[in-house]
Amino acid sequence: MDTVICPRCGATIPSSSAFCGVCGTPLSAQPSGTAVPQQPTPPAESAPPQAGQQFSGGQPLPPPGSYPPPGGAFPPPPGAYPPGFAGTKVVGDSTKWAIGLGVAALFCCGPLTAIPGFLLAKKDMDEFASGRAPHLDVSWSKMAYYLNIIALILFVAGICLFWGRLAPFRHF
Repeated sequence: MDTVICPRCGATIPSSSAFCGVCGTPLSAQPSGTAVPQQPTPPAESAPPQAGQQFSGGQPLPPPGSYPPPGGAFPPPPGAYPPGFAGTKVVGDSTKWAIGLGVAALFCCGPLTAIPGFLLAKKDMDEFASGRAPHLDVSWSKMAYYLNIIALILFVAGICLFWGRLAPFRHF
């Protein structure tokens, strides 16, 4: 399997990768003449890596307890993280669902969709706050959270208004 060297950080990446697994630099513009044969990898050490140790690309390992890479291996395999650049925020899948459920709650479904939407938005907010998902755009999660709360309040107000208007017609 051929590998290429990242022009930005110098990490060795499989030639099939579109982005550098260490720094996120797009590799599609790199000329094909820089491919080097892959060298055999040494056997993995039994001791876990320590904070401050260097891995491929010359970057230090994150401190213990920080955001774990997929599969728990250091360094993470190329392409394990979504491509992007430093500072890029994404809207989480739970937040996308929460927004859709909040809109449905406003127009037709009330608490049947507002309560799950509220819980999904809260899940992404908690993931961001704990540091497990620093790539999430928490502002969208907050917007979905409040949208579902407003939908619940409007539903309760509508029920109260509905039953209040029926009060003169009830005979006990």
